[in-house]
Amino acid sequence: MDYSNKIKEIAASVFNVDVSDINENLAAGELDAWDSVGNLALLTTIEEELEVDIPIEDIFELTTIGAIIEEINRLKNE
Repeated sequence: MDYSNKIKEIAASVFNVDVSDINENLAAGELDAWDSVGNLALLTTIEEELEVDIPIEDIFELTTIGAIIEEINRLKNE
């Protein structure tokens, strides 16, 4: 299963922007709300809503929507 649309919806909600503003190339820092605290809020919300545990060592590398989608798809399809 591909979780890209759900992750984009979650990101739009967390960052309070329209889902059309979220694409796979969007990176941390490109939205005012996507700072280090925003990144933690995004990843925590994804973990809760998709019932997945993101390994702590991977969190610092997940700085684009595309990277997050790739990681969640990998974790959910293991």
